[in-house]
Amino acid sequence: MKGLGILACLLCGFVLQRVHSQVKVEVNLDVKHKLGDVETFERRKFVNFHGTIEQNNWNTDNKIDDLIGDLLGDRDVYVGRNTGTIKWALNNNVTEDPARPGFADPASIATHGLNNRNSYAAKTWAHTYEYLDYQILCNQIFPFYPDGKTTNKGWAFSQTDTEAEPFGTASGEFLGRYIQEYYGTGGTTGQKKPSFVEITNEPLWDLVTVADEPHDLTKIFNFHSTVAKEVHKYNPDMQVGGYCAAFPDFDMDNFQRWRDRDQHFIDVAGADMDFYTIHLYDFPCIGGKAKYRKGSNIEATMDMMEQYSYMALGHVKPLMISEYNAQTHDYNKQAWSAYRDWLKMKSTISMMMQFMERANNINYAMPFFMLKSEWQYNESVGPTSVHGARMLRRENEPTSYTGDFVYTEAIKIFDLLKDVNGTRVDSKSNNMDVLCDAYVEGNKAYVLVNNLDFIGHTLNLEISGIDATPTNIETRHLHLQGGVGGIPKLDIEQVNDLSNGVTLTAEGTYLFIYTYDEDITIDKLSEEKKYYADTYLQEIYSNNPITFNINGVDKGTYGEAMLRVGVGRDHGKTLKPTITINGKTISVPTNFRGGPQTDRDNFFGVLEIPVALADLDTDNEVVVTFPDYGGYISTVTMQVYNFSHDFRPEDVSIGKRNEYKSLSIFPNPVKDEFTVSVENSANKYDLRMYNMAGNRVFEFIDLRGEQTFNVGGLQKGVYMVTLTGNEIKRVGRLVVI
Repeated sequence: MKGLGILACLLCGFVLQRVHSQVKVEVNLDVKHKLGDVETFERRKFVNFHGTIEQNNWNTDNKIDDLIGDLLGDRDVYVGRNTGTIKWALNNNVTEDPARPGFADPASIATHGLNNRNSYAAKTWAHTYEYLDYQILCNQIFPFYPDGKTTNKGWAFSQTDTEAEPFGTASGEFLGRYIQEYYGTGGTTGQKKPSFVEITNEPLWDLVTVADEPHDLTKIFNFHSTVAKEVHKYNPDMQVGGYCAAFPDFDMDNFQRWRDRDQHFIDVAGADMDFYTIHLYDFPCIGGKAKYRKGSNIEATMDMMEQYSYMALGHVKPLMISEYNAQTHDYNKQAWSAYRDWLKMKSTISMMMQFMERANNINYAMPFFMLKSEWQYNESVGPTSVHGARMLRRENEPTSYTGDFVYTEAIKIFDLLKDVNGTRVDSKSNNMDVLCDAYVEGNKAYVLVNNLDFIGHTLNLEISGIDATPTNIETRHLHLQGGVGGIPKLDIEQVNDLSNGVTLTAEGTYLFIYTYDEDITIDKLSEEKKYYADTYLQEIYSNNPITFNINGVDKGTYGEAMLRVGVGRDHGKTLKPTITINGKTISVPTNFRGGPQTDRDNFFGVLEIPVALADLDTDNEVVVTFPDYGGYISTVTMQVYNFSHDFRPEDVSIGKRNEYKSLSIFPNPVKDEFTVSVENSANKYDLRMYNMAGNRVFEFIDLRGEQTFNVGGLQKGVYMVTLTGNEIKRVGRLVVI
């Protein structure tokens, strides 16, 4: 009867320690995690910022010696995005074609393009770091969009819209010729061509949202199609995309915003886009409220774009997140502060890790940090006029805008991520609010863990897939010190052992670097693939079953799956539907990524629901029923992980004697007591039990044979039970009634 008296004490302890509940992070170093065709950490996609390789302020007024080498070279950081040079060239240099009114003069483009290439050729200090130049070229909306606004040279692009000259032809020709003439292949030939072209930056903000007379959306989207075709005519291999949504609030007005804008864009221009661009910002301080996207909201936003792309075009177009982190409204028009940097930094890391989970469907994810942004500073206003998203600040800020340039706190993001590289390996957290990712390169393993939660957690790291003991463990902990108004800290330590656990602070991030004597062998495989339902955006009615079909699922012998249900609902509506898959009711957790979005106008997020691989067929019927009326199911998708080996047995049905030759757990459901029986009493095992929020409610170690446990002190609901030992590894659900 072991555990009857001890359990009550442990439960009391659990209640008192909820602020630092324990989270299990399991890493299998010998299991490659293949995501589509992506197998490695692609630093250029994620470790970057909003800058350019050739800007002159790399070399002026800097406290840091060899700034470009220190920031880019030593930390292996990529740049960037250029949204200003092309506008300046169009406004101030390029003249109108005398033979074709409304078109840029090709000779003028060529002349100024040669000057630009020669200017870059002379910047030999930049050539060394060209391998880190992974550029997005982007226009500002005016005067590129043809609505009559003139350049500083006194001419405007043609507004003709005919079959022979579709609306936007002149703008697109200019952009195509600009790329041809202004770029070379690197070094003395001129800066290498950009990797991507965004047609315009946030066009609907100027043309629709704040316009006195909103422009026609269909015409704007046809403009994007025309420009993309013109750019491809002059640069066939160039990747071109749009429309660069500033605030993709798909759920606004009961998803009418999505229908009018983003769905409409895909219907009109999607076939001509190589990728779709969106900008994603948290609002952690807006009128005293905190409106976060990180967590389930970002998941719902990206799932919706993916699923509709699949439904409309037959495949998923890649996403470009060319700006993201946080807008700090309540700190605008204030001088620089370390705390404002932190508000942007914490969102950057959380969002970055969510983007990394979709590495196969993302071209680029670029946090909105610029190098100096001196154009923002107004001497007559003083230090309160500085830009809030900078990598560098004046040494004497916030007191005065004087002194040489030094790093802002944002540099700690890149110090945290320095050296991370390698093959992606299997990792899993038992708490949706704790994100994890892991990579192996040679004899080193990198484990990255981020906390979306607003409370701390104790991490229980379980590293398997290698027999050796690490010779060293380096920990890097990025966190806020001092609460609101505090400063970001990056604590770096060398330790020998983590068996006692570590505390991951609220919204903090840990990087663990394990070093071994020999290279780590990766000889197992987890292949992840995502499947999309045949319908989406279904209105919710009370007790009305909504059916989604997910067909063509490739299911292996071993593995696991995750059903993803996007939901947009008013606050107060339930977020726990009844769901069946192929007629079988599955358990729906109450936890989801991030906070409950209380300060947002409504909830828009993804419910992520574990599914046993055994419950899936090639073709699957998913039925979702909510008990109350209101809102929409935005998407239904399924992530399937096929394993080459049974390295993490999937959830098993608990409740019958002798279900396994050596192991039985019964009864299920349970009211008072359940029993664990292991046939071979020589096999020791540990038992742990977790609620669906991922919090451990009790554990017992070094057990043998048959044991009985009392659950009378637990709340009714679904719990996860794990049994681990030398010859035992089982995970299952136990229902307490």
